[in-house]
Amino acid sequence: MTPKEKTEDKAKKIDEKKITRLEVINHAKNDRQIGRLLSLHKSLGDFNALELELQDGGETLKIFLD
Repeated sequence: MTPKEKTEDKAKKIDEKKITRLEVINHAKNDRQIGRLLSLHKSLGDFNALELELQDGGETLKIFLD
């Protein structure tokens, strides 16, 4: 198994159907505010489902909302 396949396999261990809230939190030292940048809730109709996908050999995480 290649390193890319191992990384992609780890991402599939997350049960995306169980996720009901998505939050993006900034703790980096950059020009954006520290703390919560985004909070979306399935129960509020912000999204129906989400899908996680690792790309670029595991260097990029993409989150697709439906």
